[in-house]
Amino acid sequence: MSRLLRLWQVVAYLFFCSYEILERYLTPVGVFFLSFLFFPYRELLSYPPPRRLKIAFERLGGAYVKIGQLLSTRVDILPAEFVRELESLQDRVPPQPLKELLRHYPALENAFLSIDEEPIGSGSVAQVHRAVLKDGREVALKIIRPKAEELIKRDVSILRTLVFLISFIPAVKEFRVPQIVSEFERMLLNELELTTEAAYMELFRKFSRKEPGLYVPEVIWEFTASRYLTTEFVKGEKLSEKLFEPYIPKERERLARKFVHIVNRTVFELGVFHGDLHPGNIFLLEDGRFAFVDFGIVGRLSPDTLREFFFFSIGVMNRDPDMIVSALKRIGAVSDKVNENLLKREILIFLDKYYNRPLSQIDAERLFYEELSVARRFRIVLPEELVTLMKTIAHTESIARIIYPDFHLPPVLKPYLMKLTPGMVASSVKRVALRMALDYGELLSQLPSYVKNVGREEAEKQKKVSSTFWGAALLGFSIVLTLSPKLLLVYLPGLYFFKRAAEK
Repeated sequence: MSRLLRLWQVVAYLFFCSYEILERYLTPVGVFFLSFLFFPYRELLSYPPPRRLKIAFERLGGAYVKIGQLLSTRVDILPAEFVRELESLQDRVPPQPLKELLRHYPALENAFLSIDEEPIGSGSVAQVHRAVLKDGREVALKIIRPKAEELIKRDVSILRTLVFLISFIPAVKEFRVPQIVSEFERMLLNELELTTEAAYMELFRKFSRKEPGLYVPEVIWEFTASRYLTTEFVKGEKLSEKLFEPYIPKERERLARKFVHIVNRTVFELGVFHGDLHPGNIFLLEDGRFAFVDFGIVGRLSPDTLREFFFFSIGVMNRDPDMIVSALKRIGAVSDKVNENLLKREILIFLDKYYNRPLSQIDAERLFYEELSVARRFRIVLPEELVTLMKTIAHTESIARIIYPDFHLPPVLKPYLMKLTPGMVASSVKRVALRMALDYGELLSQLPSYVKNVGREEAEKQKKVSSTFWGAALLGFSIVLTLSPKLLLVYLPGLYFFKRAAEK
């Protein structure tokens, strides 16, 4: 498909997805006549707007399916009903023949005893095949489609063009849409670099030694490169309600708590979290451990961002709008134009809806969506990794309810956060003290040269003053000599005492 035809197709879908908004600016009659330019896609109007957006991404395929999935994490930008619709967006495309794939990766052709022709997963970027190594080990082989990078760059380029064309719309600037497109491009291209995914798997695997409830498949590095990844094949059951039917309620509750504990530990203790946690990426092993797979999307928090998210969470749990807004300000999410008093009032009203009921009756996922709808009203745009993190934590509740339907997150999360508070505060103070010590150390190391420079500047200053003084004295001497030589008897002693007084 030519770039021009693809651009027309994308504009057509964008036009019908924003049809109601355009009617406000161009009048219903104007938009109706304009729609004839994109007549083949007019049937989209028979769907409600959220479903329309999902269908558009699915039909555009390629990078747009991934962009739609990434948008489902941006609850600070899209209304909740759009996000929920995009969460069901499936990246399923017909698989590319295995022989065709292997032709692009000759190193793989003789590396395995066998590779299943039919993939166990097929998306727009990669597909996964079950395989057997020559030593008999069962593995999962993930292979990037050969033209994936080219298609992603083309689709993102078209998206950038469209964003530039609509950059005059205030909301595009307020929500920093160009920067978000850049974030999407970075994340999409990162998914193509499978050695990065492998490195994160190793990081989680090391952490699993400290967390007995977590299992992460081993990376087979000798058959892993930037465009293909080989890992141990996980033999377990994917999470589903049917899987837990034989378990008694107490055992189901214990497993749900264990799962949430694992996610919380990866976030607050490791500072890295699985950014695409859904039942298809979680397996229950025979020994009761949870296995996580598919680390294509991983969130990485800097210590400062993690600290602010921790204090933000404590603020929400303790119904403290000052702590919430302070944390948002420190991460740069609240602009100077925001009325802070009004924002705090709205947060307090919002929290009152939930905190007049027991923790066991609070729906964390609903709380999350409504919380970010308040942020959207005040044009607060959170860092991408922070939104992904907030959504991951909120979704742990919905996943835990697959295990135990009566599970509620807040009664588990609040004690855990309070338990971590002393350590988090101590760590924060330690980091600030270390930063100050380094700053003072740098200052002390520069002090000798600073003193030397000050001395040199002072000497130069004295030299300039001295030159100016003697120049003025010589001029005065000439004037006095011209007017009356007798005045030199007064002028010369006066000049001497003035010079001594100046030196003191």
